[in-house]
Amino acid sequence: DLNEPQGMHRKGQLNNKHFSMRLPTYNTCGIQVVESHNSKITSLQAIKFDQEQLHMSSFQVASLDEHGVIIIWVVVSVADSSFSGSQTDLGLRPGGKIKLVKSASINVNFPQHMQDLFPELRTFSFQQSFADASTYFVSTDKGAILKASRNQTLAQPTFYSQDHAVPAIVGSIDFNKFNWKYFICGSSDGSISLYYVNRNNPLVVWDRSTRGRPVRSVQWSAYSSTIFYTMDSANKFYMWDLSIRDSTPLVIETFDEKGLLSFTEMLPIAGTVSPVVVLTFKDGSIEAHHVKEEAMNSKVNNIAKLETYLSSVL
Repeated sequence: DLNEPQGMHRKGQLNNKHFSMRLPTYNTCGIQVVESHNSKITSLQAIKFDQEQLHMSSFQVASLDEHGVIIIWVVVSVADSSFSGSQTDLGLRPGGKIKLVKSASINVNFPQHMQDLFPELRTFSFQQSFADASTYFVSTDKGAILKASRNQTLAQPTFYSQDHAVPAIVGSIDFNKFNWKYFICGSSDGSISLYYVNRNNPLVVWDRSTRGRPVRSVQWSAYSSTIFYTMDSANKFYMWDLSIRDSTPLVIETFDEKGLLSFTEMLPIAGTVSPVVVLTFKDGSIEAHHVKEEAMNSKVNNIAKLETYLSSVL
């Protein structure tokens, strides 16, 4: 809870600089096992709000573990907080004013007729559906993306995969920000796949961009419907623009010396129209890179750009 005063947290000093180490206000390791995860948590997502929920004092987050269990948590305020701690909720830190309450859990699995083929399942990342807030798209180690829902029924198709014999780990997934019916995913065999939500086979597969190196992360741009970013296990960062070419990435940058850890796209700086891509590195450093304004083509209708490309592959 960032509203807590710094006096409640530890202080330290490194290279003559003082800093505060904030402790968690709530920790699920202090609650009953049946109410929490039993394996490593692989992904967290804030649950998207509708207009009615925006006015509520509480909100929800979802967590996924590697054994395919999604837990929905409600973040709620604690009415009576005590610095002596809670006797009924051991997950709440003394003096803490917010807590997590389990709302629901979802078990992710293949359709019933396929479960004997894949008895053991590991899951890595997930995204909430834009069309149905109760449905999630979950990446797995079987080369497939599975649907999971809080409801009993799932719209077809219930899973997505390539038609190859050797399953790869699908480690990352992201929906297009301008048309939620399309998503991309990156796999451990180096392939990137573009899917349409109503079709279980990919529309396009790029399997040579990383020369077989695992794709660690994929992200659609929020500013252009045809631009997406990827990174691989060899510290390479890629920027694609499908409106210019779809055979190879538009930009490839290598960061061997620092070791690329993660990236994200941020809002444009005041006075500019192009976004900033922030890169984090294993040596603890952070870099911010401008995307060239001409690459954004901000005057072109974003939905039309995507539809023009899709018409060539559908």
